[in-house]
Formats: sequence, structure tokens, C-alpha cells
Amino acid sequence: MKERVAAGGRGGVAGADGCPYVEPDAGGPGRRRGALRLAIAGKGGSGKTTIAGTLARLLAARDRTVLAVDGDTNPNLGQALGLPTEGASEIAALPGDLLKRVEDEAGARTVLTVPAQEVLARYGRDIDLNIRLLVMGRVDHAGAG
Repeated sequence: MKERVAAGGRGGVAGADGCPYVEPDAGGPGRRRGALRLAIAGKGGSGKTTIAGTLARLLAARDRTVLAVDGDTNPNLGQALGLPTEGASEIAALPGDLLKRVEDEAGARTVLTVPAQEVLARYGRDIDLNIRLLVMGRVDHAGAG
């Protein structure tokens, strides 16, 4: 089994506990590789997307399976991962109705309205054998961001 590693730019990196896309790998006799969740954050123009894309490709080259999540409103992680501009802009962003706020005896929290595996199947885009990309959101027109 391969391990899913989350990597993304603009602080938008995900890999929630229990996400079916995170599969621990035994990593060989007597060794266990756990899931790695990595967030890249910083000021605008500091190279977050470039670093996230490079890390994702390096990890994938080492046979690690990567879930890259682009949390930027101007998503370019797809291009950093090697997609042509046209292909990257065709990836559907996650709609806002995937989350809802619930309150119960445990308090208030935000939950998915559909299973995580369905979100990955419906909105994820395989970049290569070991990298899948999710785009959190994008600004479609001026004044929308």
C-alpha cells in the first residue's frame, strides 16, 4: 500500500484524520511510514506554490502518493505540477455547499456534507500516477474574492 501525502500552497493543505485517501505504508520490514500532512504558508510572492509543487513531485518520485490541495483563490498549483494552463483552469473548484456547520452536545463544528472519498472522486484530478490535485476555490470575476 502507498501512503497519501498532502501538500499544497497558500496554507491550503489537507489530509484530515481518517480521510480514506491517506493509506499508511509499511515501508519495509520492521518499518512503518505514517501519513505526512504538510502546509506551506507565507507572504504573497514568497514561492509557496513553487515549493508545494516541487515537494509534491519529489515525494511522488519516491513512490509516495500525494494529495495536493491548492487553497489559493488564484490557483496555480496545477501548473507547478506540470499541467498546461488550459488543463489547470478546467479543474472544478470545491463548492461551498460541501461543508455545513452543526451544533450538538459536543459544541459547534464544521462537517462535510458528503463522504471525503466522494469529494476526492468528484473534484480531484490525477496529475500522474502518484499525485492527485484538489482546488479549494477560485475567483471567477473581479470583486468576487
